[in-house]
Amino acid sequence: MRKQDITYQDKLNELNLDIRHPNSRGKVFVILEGESDVKLYRKLFHEDNCKVERIPGAKIKVEECVQTLIPTYSLIIGIRDADFTHLNQNPYNKVNVFLTDFHDMEMMLVSTDKLFSSLLFDHTNLTKDQHSVIRNNLLSVIEPIGYLKWLNELEELGLNFEPGFNDLLSFASWSINFDSYISRVLGKSLNPKITDRTVILQKIEVLKSKTPDIYQLCNGHDFFKALLQYINLQHNATKVNSENIASACRMVYNETYYQTTELYQNTKQWADDNNCVIYQS
Repeated sequence: MRKQDITYQDKLNELNLDIRHPNSRGKVFVILEGESDVKLYRKLFHEDNCKVERIPGAKIKVEECVQTLIPTYSLIIGIRDADFTHLNQNPYNKVNVFLTDFHDMEMMLVSTDKLFSSLLFDHTNLTKDQHSVIRNNLLSVIEPIGYLKWLNELEELGLNFEPGFNDLLSFASWSINFDSYISRVLGKSLNPKITDRTVILQKIEVLKSKTPDIYQLCNGHDFFKALLQYINLQHNATKVNSENIASACRMVYNETYYQTTELYQNTKQWADDNNCVIYQS
């Protein structure tokens, strides 16, 4: 069976069998959202003591899987993207499920200075003192998209964010044609709750007054799309694609960076409380 054909129930059944196998006794199962997460976390968790697995169905299914299996096997944890949970300041109390420090794992990577610099060193001629400026500029470009997605979640607007935005970016003014982007999103959305752009912009202004952390607001996938567009247009790196960028990030990110995160501290505390070892050090 191809990976893309495996359903949530297929994987749950497989895990149910696996946790009962004698070879799994004492091992910690780490449940993740996507294949890219698996590629990253497998090198961070203790290879001999942990089994790192992806469950189809995104964050909701990560939570459901962990809650379903805990009564049978207690040494199981889930890691999911925080999305807007930290911004919304809602208590998060799913047993054995942990959130990324920022909006998603990609934003945790972006926030790592040395990692971001390594990307720019590889794909541009920019000097190190320019790197943080470029990162901040890219974040400011996608910031309006972050606000729109946050508003969509808070008010359940039913917006469709599939339409791309690369052609709406300007790296001369470091901006996005946001009116056009809203129109594009509304045009692809089926029965959105609000269709008046003026109302949407007014509501976004209210959210801006909350001065949210931009690493909680912005989506990592949006950031990498903007970064890719910037590199390709400004530095003639036509062979660079999103997978090259994502793969490069995963390769550079290591235990030293990870150990500075709250996610590491929280999962390590869980492991200590449960008398198991999930990290090499």
